[in-house]
Amino acid sequence: MKVLFYGKLASALGPRLDVPISAPCSVAALRRHLIAAYPHVAEALRDRRVKAVIGETVVGDDHALGTQDEVEFLAPVSGG
Repeated sequence: MKVLFYGKLASALGPRLDVPISAPCSVAALRRHLIAAYPHVAEALRDRRVKAVIGETVVGDDHALGTQDEVEFLAPVSGG
């Protein structure tokens, strides 16, 4: 599965990872997998403001993912 990151997550992990998952998998399970593999981003991935997007749709953590889905994690933006 392709996983794309933006904002502080992209700074910490790079803009893209290919993550092997076994179906069925939820967004929450993907978050747990990423936290286990990359503990330095645990706080950011647990932040409820970090949204998961598939296509152009924001999805919840209970959303079932397919192995061919491309998931984008959007970190909150700040600045002035």
